[in-house]
Amino acid sequence: MYAVSQEFMDAMRAQRRQVLAKVVIDYTDPLIDQSIQVDASERARISWPEQTADGLTQAPYMWASLDGSWTLDQFRRPMPDTEELADLYQVGWWGEQIAGIGGAFAEPYPTLTVTHTPRPVHSLKVVGENQFSEYPVDFTIRLKDELGTILHEEIVTANTEIAWSKMLDAPVLDVASQELEIHKWSHEGRQAKILEFFSSVQQTHEDDLIAVSLLEEREVSQGSLPVGNISSNEIVVRLSNEDRRFDPDNDSSPLYGLIKPNRRVRAWLGAEINGEIEWVPLGTFWAIDWDTQDDTLEAQVRARDRLELLRKSTFQPGAVEQNASLYALAEAVLKDAGLKTDEYAIDESMQDIIIPWAWLPSATHRDALRIVAEAGLAVCYCGRDGKINVAKPAITEQQPQDIIYFIEGAPFPAEYTEIVGWFPIGPDDYFSPLRTPSRQEEVANEIVVATQPLKPAETAQEVYRSNTPIAIPAGETVTVTARYNQPPVIGAVASLDDPPADVSIVDAVYHAWGAEVTIENAGATEAEAWLAITGKLLSVQGGEQVIARDQQSITENGPLRYEFPANPLVQTLAQAQAIATGLLSSAKIARRDIELEWRGNPALELGDPISVMTDAQRDRRSDYVIIRQGIDWAGYLRARLTGRRIS
Repeated sequence: MYAVSQEFMDAMRAQRRQVLAKVVIDYTDPLIDQSIQVDASERARISWPEQTADGLTQAPYMWASLDGSWTLDQFRRPMPDTEELADLYQVGWWGEQIAGIGGAFAEPYPTLTVTHTPRPVHSLKVVGENQFSEYPVDFTIRLKDELGTILHEEIVTANTEIAWSKMLDAPVLDVASQELEIHKWSHEGRQAKILEFFSSVQQTHEDDLIAVSLLEEREVSQGSLPVGNISSNEIVVRLSNEDRRFDPDNDSSPLYGLIKPNRRVRAWLGAEINGEIEWVPLGTFWAIDWDTQDDTLEAQVRARDRLELLRKSTFQPGAVEQNASLYALAEAVLKDAGLKTDEYAIDESMQDIIIPWAWLPSATHRDALRIVAEAGLAVCYCGRDGKINVAKPAITEQQPQDIIYFIEGAPFPAEYTEIVGWFPIGPDDYFSPLRTPSRQEEVANEIVVATQPLKPAETAQEVYRSNTPIAIPAGETVTVTARYNQPPVIGAVASLDDPPADVSIVDAVYHAWGAEVTIENAGATEAEAWLAITGKLLSVQGGEQVIARDQQSITENGPLRYEFPANPLVQTLAQAQAIATGLLSSAKIARRDIELEWRGNPALELGDPISVMTDAQRDRRSDYVIIRQGIDWAGYLRARLTGRRIS
């Protein structure tokens, strides 16, 4: 459950309540918009110009600098000198030239340029260095079109603000580049330091918000066993379009040219508590389509969470690893997709599942993650915090007393005395009759899991040969991406067949699926060469089958067989046995899930335990874990809930 105050919980349970909503949309998202490029005319030894277009305007620490401003008795942090560290700490662009007397720079002046697809610009922004209280004093901003023609020039003198900004009298259309040229700095003897320059467009929608509809789930629609499930949560936002700002042909709109896919959408529901609004996030999403309706003067955006983005990117695995854990494989996929360590959470128990020969075929990041989750009997979903979770689902035999209900970090943890550890839902909370489908199609009492143990060939053999000779121009290098005939391969070695004297392999990177080989021609004329790669094939040898049965269920329901999908990461008998046993324990009995429509509470999240009173007269309750939620707001709140029974 999301950390909320007791007052918030009371407000949600009150007979009369007012639920508020807001949506923030980043119409220019530099993390997604690949057209945004940042270039600097100069840069210090450690400098991250691309951070000037990431929306962050504060440096976390005073960085150590040898410009004379730092004495050894002052505490300073070393600057992040790798991309991994730069993802965690904000530095921005540091120039190289040192400001002279009065802070003046000499020509050529330090210049920062941001290029992007043509778009309207409504405001300008330049942010200096907050920790050092340094800023540009005299500077010029030029807005240019695709041909380099200056559309607008802003000359600023005698600035005294660390964060300078200005709204333009009229939007400048078709801007393809924004250029910042600094003439004078606030401190002499220092270099330029800019934390933010790109003028992004972000709007908060509250008064013009018509409706919000959220669907979140951690298991796909029913009909199969919950094995390796990956589900993208989806939100639909309806906005007022009375001012026609969402019309795609309205070139005077501040959003003209910005109504595109992959815009970041964040939503909250809240309640007023003691004069202030306490907000609960619904998640972070990215737009997949927009729609404007003339008859209703409405605009609608449909967005999905980060797992949808992983469906559109490709995972290229590295070399085969020996004795790697499923945790390490899941982390490798997520990092390859560009996620930071604080943007995902992987079940710690997956560190205990070791794969003798770990490799993944080339696939989308989402499919690669599915294969890993499947091998660990885990599910994949996005939480309200935007993190991707690779987690084990709840065990069906769990009893109520085994779960401790604690809202971590809440100032006033919500407590309920009806049943300790569970969120109670009673007849006064839900609208329609309860549905408790048995899910017979998801019952299985005979689980079959096959292993795919990999073993390397005893001798190396040719796994790749170029079909035609490779032409290498004189004095140049050519990189060839070779794909093995039958991956995976270990111990690969690339060679050239009888190459000319000046042609040789200068670099080679080997993967499980292929290799990237760089060939150099040091001669004065173009040459040709044949590329061959040898290596040891890894192939499935001695596969076994594990069958787990529940005789009582077979007697009652007849044999219901389920064959676990072939998975290259299920290589040992012990792992297959654990999968079969785990699946059987949850699938041998028909699950009496619950489906209900009720008043809703945005603080409830996927995986939270609930206790539903199904018969008030006889005081009958059943306990569930939330696996699916539909939350609808249109000035009022209503929700649909599916729970997986656990007692």
